[in-house]
Amino acid sequence: MRRIKELIGGVILSLALALIPATSGAQTKTPPKKKRPAKSEPSLTDQLVKANADVVAKTNDYKTALEKVLELQERDVNTLAETLEKRKALLAESIISKKEVDEAEQALATAQSKVAETRKQMAEADDVIAEANAEAQLAKLGPSRVGSYQTTAALIRYNGPAHWVLTDAFKVQGFFSAKFRRPMPISAYGQTATHNHLGFDHRNSVDVAVNPDGAEGQALMAYLRSAGIPFIAFRYAVKGSATGAHIHIGYPSKRLR
Repeated sequence: MRRIKELIGGVILSLALALIPATSGAQTKTPPKKKRPAKSEPSLTDQLVKANADVVAKTNDYKTALEKVLELQERDVNTLAETLEKRKALLAESIISKKEVDEAEQALATAQSKVAETRKQMAEADDVIAEANAEAQLAKLGPSRVGSYQTTAALIRYNGPAHWVLTDAFKVQGFFSAKFRRPMPISAYGQTATHNHLGFDHRNSVDVAVNPDGAEGQALMAYLRSAGIPFIAFRYAVKGSATGAHIHIGYPSKRLR
């Protein structure tokens, strides 16, 4: 009987051991995590495209704000012009004094000068957009040799050997006035409030509001090349529009830090 009990106990122990999951001395290895592919660094061109997009967006916001200001200023001009005409009529009837007419004329002149300044700032903003959009193209062209002349669909770059300083602009103005019997249409002379606002260094540059493909633009570029004066001519700010077309005399504008 004792022998039978021992046999039964051994069978029960064997069954219990069989039910316990078999484990090895080593733990089950966790499958390695897949490595994420390393992100490639953006190229210089990609960085410029993003930076230029930011500049263009900021400039367009600036122009939108100026357009709202311009609308109010033009309304003011219209109101002051009506006031002046009324006062002139009253003066003719000896109802008011000449002084009141003079005051109305001065107020109108002040309002008109504000309109002209706002329009000038909007034109400067178009020039900044043209230069920002062209920056990536200039980077693709690479460093230019002294005296080199390069042209693309959007711009023309001449790296003249002359040492250009802003005060030399009077020579260019003299040529233009003698050639075309009118003042050279300067849209930006040196650093302006617009360039400060948008973060561009324009301290040693002059922008001339002429289309480089027109007669005035062609003559001006020919003169600059003959004098060895560096320039960049921009054919447009946005493709398909002549807005922003100008000749930038001097070295390329750089971003202010």
